[in-house]
Amino acid sequence: MKIRERIDEIFEEIVEIRRTLHENPELSEQEIKTSQRISEFLTKYEIPHETEIAGHGIVAIIEGKGKIAEGQKFLTVGIRADMDALPINEEVNVPFKSKTEGVMHACGHDIHVAALLGTAKILKEAEADFSGTVKLFFEPAEETIGGAKQMIEAGYLMNPTVDAAIGLHITPEVETGMVQFRRGKMNAASTEFEITVEGVACHGAHPENGVDSIVAASSLVCMLQSIVTRNLSPTNPGIITIGQIHGGNKDNIIANETVLSGMIRALDNDTRSFLKKRVKEMAENVASGFGAKANVQFTDGYPALANDDEVEDILEAVAEEVLSKENVCFLPEPSLGADDFSYFSEAIQAVYFNIGCLGKGETVRQALHSEQLNPDEECIRTGILMEVFGALELFKQIR
Repeated sequence: MKIRERIDEIFEEIVEIRRTLHENPELSEQEIKTSQRISEFLTKYEIPHETEIAGHGIVAIIEGKGKIAEGQKFLTVGIRADMDALPINEEVNVPFKSKTEGVMHACGHDIHVAALLGTAKILKEAEADFSGTVKLFFEPAEETIGGAKQMIEAGYLMNPTVDAAIGLHITPEVETGMVQFRRGKMNAASTEFEITVEGVACHGAHPENGVDSIVAASSLVCMLQSIVTRNLSPTNPGIITIGQIHGGNKDNIIANETVLSGMIRALDNDTRSFLKKRVKEMAENVASGFGAKANVQFTDGYPALANDDEVEDILEAVAEEVLSKENVCFLPEPSLGADDFSYFSEAIQAVYFNIGCLGKGETVRQALHSEQLNPDEECIRTGILMEVFGALELFKQIR
């Protein structure tokens, strides 16, 4: 089968699927109709799949009919696409604008799903031409609770065992037709925290009779920043963000309680653990210095995402061959943002990469999670090419 030509032939169909998804976005853990549409497509093309995984997730399987080569390294390859939308009101005036007030595909997950459905159709048609099994992960709730973790915990990296996984994300920082890689560390680990500073309330005219939780908390906000600047090497990035602070309920009362909340980000899990330890120590000691107490609670987000060198080499070579060397670029530094594809990269050999979605000649820069995001749909073609040829090349690897 001439894969490039076949992708061109089905491209219009896949774009229409993307537009349907874009018009009908659903928030995390609510992707009911999105899941139904994916299932209908897979059923139409006789691709076996299971539904309602980790909520509304789907796992599909395509088994190549070719003979497994002696020493073939990758027998099963996983490809992942997330499907949930964001609570953002779309401001892009396109015919397929979101029909759901306050909900929008502002992170490109509609593009990701469409590309993977295109990949599914191509690989199903080409099943006689490759040896190995492809598992397609349509993942729910990436933006909130992390559907990847739940799918993995439910055992979907097994039976058959997935040897390698690939995933992609759109980026409006790069022109359409290009692929952007990052070797090694790519995305940060994250942890939410909440610090409750407990003081003693009293009349504002007699502060000596109380313990001012707001003063203690205010000092703590500044002191926490010294953890990054003085406890971490300058070559080891970390972020401690205080996003909210709430304390007191009347102008003339010394507040007995102030609550701070924020986020820790680091490029490896050990650094994240160290920052959590120091935040707790700093909070308790600073509060104690004011005669107050501090209670610190952590909620871990996603782990750090690091790409596998071997799979990265293979995919880079695929990109250079399929798209040309001029259309391959590299992320100059890791992102301190988080993505739950990291659960795949923790469990098995995996690579996450970006596909450019900025229209050629476009001068207006866009951003993910923006009400103005309007990705060039030609990027879907890039995604299908990389997923199809990436999986096929992995099956060719011999130990």
